[in-house]
Amino acid sequence: MSGDLTVFVPIGMRPLTGGLRTVSASGATISQVIDDLESRYPGFHMSLIEEGQLKPSLTIAVNSVEQPLGLLARVPEGAEIHIIQALAGGKCYRATIRIAIANILFATGN
Repeated sequence: MSGDLTVFVPIGMRPLTGGLRTVSASGATISQVIDDLESRYPGFHMSLIEEGQLKPSLTIAVNSVEQPLGLLARVPEGAEIHIIQALAGGKCYRATIRIAIANILFATGN
């Protein structure tokens, strides 16, 4: 199981983490990371998962790369995970995702 992962928490979910912008987690897949986050910060699962899948208004980026496998995506050790919420319209369209990832890269200097 991968450890020492950094998860960037979107503003709307920060009340779950006591306002923290980033949190540590462990897991070899996105699903395992979410389970770990749920054990530390109750409410993560309900905020991210709907009917056994990642909510359609969310996407996950691992090391700044969008993960089309969603919950099944593998997570390398030391990875940075970004939870990206739709900017408008309720669904994450690829252009919206790319803009959000570009903003993350710019903000983190990557």
